[in-house]
Amino acid sequence: KCNLVALSADMKLTKKTLGLVALFQSASLSVQAAPDFSLSINSNFATGISDRNIEDAAVHEHDLNDDASIQGIEAALTVRFDEYLEAFVNGNLFSLPGGGLDSEFEEVFVKLKNLPLGTEIRGGRYLNRIGLENNVHLHGWDFVNSNLTTALLLGEEGLSSDGAELSWIKDYSAGQIHISGSYGSVVTHDEEEGAPDEEEEAIEAAFFSEEVLTVRAQVTYNSNDFFQHKIGLSGAYGENGFGRDSSILGADYTYTWRENGLESGGKSFSVGAEYFYRDTEWVDEANPDIRGESSQHALALRTLYSLNEHWSIGARYEWLNGTNSNSFNLSDRERASLALSYTTQLNDDWRTLARLQYNHDEIGDERSNNAILQLGFSFGGGEIR
Repeated sequence: KCNLVALSADMKLTKKTLGLVALFQSASLSVQAAPDFSLSINSNFATGISDRNIEDAAVHEHDLNDDASIQGIEAALTVRFDEYLEAFVNGNLFSLPGGGLDSEFEEVFVKLKNLPLGTEIRGGRYLNRIGLENNVHLHGWDFVNSNLTTALLLGEEGLSSDGAELSWIKDYSAGQIHISGSYGSVVTHDEEEGAPDEEEEAIEAAFFSEEVLTVRAQVTYNSNDFFQHKIGLSGAYGENGFGRDSSILGADYTYTWRENGLESGGKSFSVGAEYFYRDTEWVDEANPDIRGESSQHALALRTLYSLNEHWSIGARYEWLNGTNSNSFNLSDRERASLALSYTTQLNDDWRTLARLQYNHDEIGDERSNNAILQLGFSFGGGEIR
């Protein structure tokens, strides 16, 4: 199963992606200076114990899906050509349930920025801006596993597409306004070995599977150097695996306090909430004449307290209601998480992470408890978003 020489079929960049990259490169201004190259490597490993099968609670491809697993070894290359043109490539290697490895290109895009009217354009393959977590890579998560909504409403690896995105960014004295819209083809992934059960099939069929349109508007307001408010609205619309339509609406709010304000270090505290609504049109596989429409609501509450530059404590509660239809039947889900993290900045480039997390999951009438230890190692600087 391990194939470190050739990338799996779902990793291969489509002709559409390469065409978009070439289009944006040719449209850019001529480069006047040598490009600036920056390499980053981030790796996360996890092991855990559970009173049930620990794989049962895993919903995201990079969640802990075995007693011990490679959540992801991410290699990324950032290229800054000039003040207008940037490019980003990110690849990931990770464990499969039951053993073996898989790999993929998560993002490959070019970005035109500093355009007239405060606009930016991305073209290629990218993680869509929807909600708080979808466009954040694994090493940027505040918890060991993903949010339920990311994996159960958007996709087993979140929502990514081969397409183009237009953003409008407006900085003002007390914050920033960021509005973006994207249209493209959903990036699909190879199915895992083994026959999925009926609920897994329904979950996957409800995901976007063809063309998808996403939008997000985010307003950041700094009441002063120490207090920040962030409000976001998100939406997505496209065809699902049933050959019909799915639509998603979301809203989120985050409040952040920093002891040292805009300066680094010191204590910090953030608390936030995120809500999603999804409407799914479905069709019965055995009898196409049976059709219907089901809605779901999801809520996530989270808080993070950093005691200093090393120690932080995070808590999270999530709820996602199910559906009650013979053709599209999903269980109610709840999860409560408590995480203790320790990070160390070894030097300008190297960082380490140790995180201990407890999860309580409820899937329908089933309950499970698990404890997970995560270790992370990172090299390099920030990435282009």
